[in-house]
Amino acid sequence: SLNNKPQKGSVAGLTLVVFGAGLQAEMHIKCIQHVANISKLVIVNRSIGRAERLKEMLLSEQQHNTDSKTQTPITDISIRLLSNEEGVRDAVESADIIATTTNTCTPLFRGDWPKPGCHINGVGSYTPHMREVDDALVNRCEVLIDTKEALDVGDLSCLKREGGEIPSNLIGLIGDALVGNIQLGTQRDDNNNGAECTFFKS
Repeated sequence: SLNNKPQKGSVAGLTLVVFGAGLQAEMHIKCIQHVANISKLVIVNRSIGRAERLKEMLLSEQQHNTDSKTQTPITDISIRLLSNEEGVRDAVESADIIATTTNTCTPLFRGDWPKPGCHINGVGSYTPHMREVDDALVNRCEVLIDTKEALDVGDLSCLKREGGEIPSNLIGLIGDALVGNIQLGTQRDDNNNGAECTFFKS
């Protein structure tokens, strides 16, 4: 639940994988730390330099931020180059949460790599020609969107239907989830439904 904030010192153990090393990546890491117990972070980026700078900044800030009651410390931060397919696959397969924060037009990883129960935030793409994830992943997920316009982005092209039919795995808008009108994860938790993961597309 978005409202179940971890308390400092509570059991940690989740793995967060972030694609990209810019401001969007930084902000997602920091926000997710407040709503989930993250002990391991993997930064996947095209170049090593920017990823190293992000890693160093996060470690430095954590050393000086001892007053937070919700932001749990990340004790293990590693880097994978996007060109290292084996390393990227290993990271994605171990992820509990994935955040994609890039401007790519080519999916970053195969949709069958994330394990069942994984949650994905997709925030980098914003045009019909951009996509960070493939159709295979979208079809495995319960999908939550921020606005109806998100359906025009390349990542969700497979969900558009003639006549405006709404696919069963598109459950609605994040605003409705935040006020409790809909719940993300009910299809995923139903073994007979087929949705294995959850995906929020911004």
